[in-house]
Amino acid sequence: MTYLGKSECHAPRFRWLANRAIPTQLDLRRCGWILEPEIQPSPDCIGMIDACGMETGQWLPVLETLRPDVRRTVLVSGVSDPSERTALLHVGFGDVLAATTDIDELEARANRLAQFAQCLPRRRRIGRLTLDLLAREAFGDGEPLNLNPREFALIWRLADSLGETVSKESLIYDVWRMGFVPETNSVAVHMSRLRRKLAFVGLSGIIETSPNGGYRLNPPGTETGFHEARTSARSAAFAGL
Repeated sequence: MTYLGKSECHAPRFRWLANRAIPTQLDLRRCGWILEPEIQPSPDCIGMIDACGMETGQWLPVLETLRPDVRRTVLVSGVSDPSERTALLHVGFGDVLAATTDIDELEARANRLAQFAQCLPRRRRIGRLTLDLLAREAFGDGEPLNLNPREFALIWRLADSLGETVSKESLIYDVWRMGFVPETNSVAVHMSRLRRKLAFVGLSGIIETSPNGGYRLNPPGTETGFHEARTSARSAAFAGL
């Protein structure tokens, strides 16, 4: 079995949305945060990007590639012009800071965004699929899937990262609440049952298995090729920062 580490499981996490190194004054690892290896944004993990020393025309196109559900958990730093900071807040970014913010204020603002990211709605609608947190049930066009608690927890966790791959390790911790990966195929077994129930209401294929063993709940109308093309385009955009 693989031990995940308790402290790492519970520490707050962030993603640095650029290929260049994190400036020391913005490195939340100094405050005990964990830097995730992905540079792609995610609605359930705060993202950070720095515009300090760059012209608006250089960083604004990158910010425009972020979906509204992702923007709300992204912290933009280094925006000196108050009118530009106001404009970015108006279009839905979680927080926008000037270049002079110290690490203590940065962590406080990042913690606020992390708490916001963890606020859960009662219902989620994903195309023909509806998830009801209070009832712990999923519905396809209004027809219940009769999920057991763990099956519901799996699909709700995947919906947390809609369109993004969730690793087996993350599912083990978030759904099974275990700090290690057991030598069983529990995730695969429950995922297989969940997929069969989705297929009964005409939603087969909505959950995709990634090559590394993780799983992804695809947005309505999204095909694998489109998702990969969109991811590649975003990676190219962030490569310039």
